[in-house]
Amino acid sequence: MPTAFVAVIQTGRIPDDLSGATAVHTLRDLAACPQPDDAPAVLLDPASDQSAQVTALLQTLETVDAGDAAGGLVVTSVRPVTDTLKRVGAGGALAGTADRENHRFVTAPIATRLGLLRAAVERQPQASTAGEILASLVAVGATVVTKGA
Repeated sequence: MPTAFVAVIQTGRIPDDLSGATAVHTLRDLAACPQPDDAPAVLLDPASDQSAQVTALLQTLETVDAGDAAGGLVVTSVRPVTDTLKRVGAGGALAGTADRENHRFVTAPIATRLGLLRAAVERQPQASTAGEILASLVAVGATVVTKGA
């Protein structure tokens, strides 16, 4: 795995295979950590093994042209939606079934630069899921690219 700063999404079990990481912190510790803002950061879900995905995300973070990403670049993992999705109309009534082909689940790991992650956590300090963190990254101006199905 390329050298990276690693943040753990939740304070549960820290993943065992972080052989290329320079540091492991929880999201709550980001403000005090000494790594520079341009260091790559990877958010992990400590409940699953993601080492192969981390390498691919970091490579994408390093190779994608971020010139158009004025607010910073975020690379996230996605997987296909397999559940039935329903559209809800005015008043909460079901309005039909959405096409799953146009939707993906966002999952950890998520790769970005440490400064952007710090800004997102500062904006939404209560964020604790991959979806909440990604929403906060977008709110601070990040451009998101996906890696996966």
